[in-house]
Amino acid sequence: MSVPDEIRGRLIAFTILGMMLVPALAAAAPTVSNPSQMPTYAEQIGQWWEDTNMDRDGDYIHDAIWIAAENNHYQYLNNYGRISVIVDFDHTPTEYDQEMLEREVEFQTQFRYWLIDSIAGTVELDRIHELLELPGVVFIELDGRLEVQMEDVVPIHGVDLVWQDTGYTGAGVTMAIIDTGIDANHSGLDDLDDDNSTNDTKVLAFFDAVNNPGATNGSEIHPYDDNGHGTHCAGITAGTGAPTFQHVGVAPHANLVGVKVLSGGGSGTYAQVMAGMQWTVEKRHEFNIRAASMSLGGPAVSEWTTSEQESVNRMANEMMRAGVAIFIAAGNSAFSAQIGTPGSAEDAITVGALDKDTAIAVYSSQGPTEEGRIKPNLAFVGSSVNAPDANTGDGYVALSGTSMATPGAAGLGVLMFQANPDLSPFDVKNIMQETSTYRQCHYMLANEPCAEDLIPKNRQNNVYGHGHVNAQPAVEEAANYHYELSMSLNVTLDSEYGVDNRVHIGQGESILFNLAGGVQRVQWRTWDMRDNWMDLAEFTVGDEEFEVTHSLLVDRLRFLPNNTVEGDQVILVRAIAGDQASTNLAVGIHIMGEDKITQSGSGSSLMGLIVGILALLVLVLLATLVFAGLQLRERGFFDSDGNYDEEMDDAVELMMSDKEEAAPDGG
Repeated sequence: MSVPDEIRGRLIAFTILGMMLVPALAAAAPTVSNPSQMPTYAEQIGQWWEDTNMDRDGDYIHDAIWIAAENNHYQYLNNYGRISVIVDFDHTPTEYDQEMLEREVEFQTQFRYWLIDSIAGTVELDRIHELLELPGVVFIELDGRLEVQMEDVVPIHGVDLVWQDTGYTGAGVTMAIIDTGIDANHSGLDDLDDDNSTNDTKVLAFFDAVNNPGATNGSEIHPYDDNGHGTHCAGITAGTGAPTFQHVGVAPHANLVGVKVLSGGGSGTYAQVMAGMQWTVEKRHEFNIRAASMSLGGPAVSEWTTSEQESVNRMANEMMRAGVAIFIAAGNSAFSAQIGTPGSAEDAITVGALDKDTAIAVYSSQGPTEEGRIKPNLAFVGSSVNAPDANTGDGYVALSGTSMATPGAAGLGVLMFQANPDLSPFDVKNIMQETSTYRQCHYMLANEPCAEDLIPKNRQNNVYGHGHVNAQPAVEEAANYHYELSMSLNVTLDSEYGVDNRVHIGQGESILFNLAGGVQRVQWRTWDMRDNWMDLAEFTVGDEEFEVTHSLLVDRLRFLPNNTVEGDQVILVRAIAGDQASTNLAVGIHIMGEDKITQSGSGSSLMGLIVGILALLVLVLLATLVFAGLQLRERGFFDSDGNYDEEMDDAVELMMSDKEEAAPDGG
């Protein structure tokens, strides 16, 4: 072979090698991105106290404070000349800031909020201006009041603060109402968002253990209520308050399942009740049932026994162990040792009733149980509670009883499950008890003293249980169980909902989300209580969006026992940075198809690009080899002088040695 032919051969080899390496090097090159930094919450709102319509005269004191001080409709000033206010800071107030207020102006603290940089409490009216002289204090607000109705039950327990500060409203969680049924046609219970352009049913399923016990799939019978009691309870838990939105439930965006175990006359047998309880457990994965409210029971004085071993009590305990938090009414027998089955069940969360002034209601049953166990566990407002009036279309009615207190407390459980789906029913029970405000038996003189009143730092008695339920600390503790809740981290849905308020996703499609706040990791999970949070492998720090693909959903759902892939599901997503996490975004989805195909997302697009490049390279290589063969033939490599094999071997050896020299280390 001549020298020019050898050089030409080397050039051909290097050309082929370069064509192979360039795409690989291009794919390996780091992608340079410069995402815009999202402003923090504090930066977005700025110094709001400099321009607020609460302060027309510009003195940094809410104008309504002086009006309230002279108001005759409600006594804002107590007998000691103190008024309830909210002190706003230019930073997140610390324990030191709280101590400063208490020391300098004799402030009496009620709550300290890190989310809105404020401290609430009472102060003497004539010392309001002194508060503004303290370091970090920027504004003083009036702690306002609301009229007494269902909308007052919410602020009495701080539920409105949960809505305001975290956005948790029960989305994605399902509550079972085990009662007389649910009127799903009532305007406050007919859908999730009260938008006539969407068809998003609030009551997902209905089981009638009284009149149709054989219809067990939940869809054969349209939800109904021939008594009204269950509808009222359902509205307390999850009613939207439509059409006036005055009497909004504790978890207004939660779903419901109706479990009818009591007749139109309001009574039912143990067998019917247990059938409904068991159905609830059986369907817990299918409908995401995390909690149940059961405002029923037998008066202890008329029962033969209230033993822990009674069948309904045992069923209640088993529901808790199976993953469904069961809230049960204490009863309305008014006296001690009157909490009957199933409220006397050891593991159940038994709820007593409060009047609107937070004192125990005169009718609320008291413990101990037959075994001497202290009951109830908690106390929630149950007097004069306005909620949907069944079979009226859009009417509301005020009712009283531990029956009204129970679904209210259960609604808080729903908010806690949305904040942290990893909680067990026992976690919910313990957190609600720990964050309750303890009340002595003779609190506000609504009840006679008891022996427990003499115990220092006592934590439970047979009148109030662990005390007055507090929603905000309960939800915060639930949310902070593994990560500290951070409102600067934010996840929002970018995909569009369908008319059923669900994102429809088919083969090759994805659900798109947006991020803000310096996110380091993204996690997702299905709602099923057997599932776990998973890091999204495709997410890279700096990304401002991410997607959950149909393939990911199919792969995950296939491994959940007794679960179908196709149909309605709920997924949760959250953003994480260090030891902080965003609120959990619950998204209702509808999956179409169980088989995976090549995705249209970024991962599948990259794979398709690689396959295409490789195919092109093969074609180019074949063309080059043909060209090289023709060139070799023209130069006599394939003549018949008997040197064909030797010359061919020399040519191949030359090309192979060139390739080895050009190959990278380890190639």
